[in-house]
Amino acid sequence: MSTDTRQKLIYGDGTLQRARLSYQTQNGKKATIPVQFNPTEYTISRSVKFKSHNGQGEEAHPKNTQASGSELAHLRVSLILDTSTELTEYQMPKGLSKYLDSSGELTDICRDLGMIMKRTAENHEPSLVIFEWGSMAFYGHVTSLSVSYQMFNRNGMPVRARLDMELEGEDKKILNEIGANPHESPDRTKYRRINQKEELWMLADEEYHDPSGWRAIARENGILNPRKIDYTKRLKVPAL
Repeated sequence: MSTDTRQKLIYGDGTLQRARLSYQTQNGKKATIPVQFNPTEYTISRSVKFKSHNGQGEEAHPKNTQASGSELAHLRVSLILDTSTELTEYQMPKGLSKYLDSSGELTDICRDLGMIMKRTAENHEPSLVIFEWGSMAFYGHVTSLSVSYQMFNRNGMPVRARLDMELEGEDKKILNEIGANPHESPDRTKYRRINQKEELWMLADEEYHDPSGWRAIARENGILNPRKIDYTKRLKVPAL
């Protein structure tokens, strides 16, 4: 992409791509909650847990740790709903007019968002949702929703609201990449430590997803009795 094209996308005129929040109902139909205004920012956080494999009497060291599993990512985003002002040259997002024509207006949108998190006769589990904007499509569950009603009409009906929402899931591009490259048997030799509370079959299950692989580890390290292990030494975990 040229510098000129990049600058026009940031500061120039043209069609504005809107964020979308959609979910699938129990009968397989796709439903959309309209996003009136694009967010000013969003945050995606990820974490991974590490397990220590220090030998007996050995100080902790990053080299003696192993990733035991990654956590789902968390998307945090805030959305604004506002029907208090008629905006000129404003292109209303698809699906918003049906809410504005009802007596509930903003409260109906917020209620439908809340229902995504509930178990109902139609949805036996909270619905999976997709929050899409630009190149990002985050797939997961809504785990937190906070609605702050900030302006009201004479009848006490909210006309402006701020929605702080958190989703637990992952970017669909990453999910597709994981699906295309699933975890397989290790293709390279590793070195691991186990403590006195662990056994070879546990290490085999962790590395190979097969507890019976302990025999390969025992054979590689010259272990005749799997109950008698020198916990001060690193074990060689061969590739299968």
